[in-house]
Amino acid sequence: MKAEILTEGDNAKITAINGSEEIKNYFLANGIATGTIITKNYSPKYAGLINLTLNGKMLSLRKKDFEHLEFIKI
Repeated sequence: MKAEILTEGDNAKITAINGSEEIKNYFLANGIATGTIITKNYSPKYAGLINLTLNGKMLSLRKKDFEHLEFIKI
């Protein structure tokens, strides 16, 4: 899904991770798995990064990596 769907402070639940096994392992190593609740933090548009909080940890993902995630807004 597109990062623009989430605005600053929105919560979402990860429903699926699409992509290669390498991408899935990358997300898993960073604590992102199916069922994980994420909160989008402030992310300047020019940076090309999406800033998230998950399980009390702040994380930045590239937009193209973030698009491998399917989520529902909660």
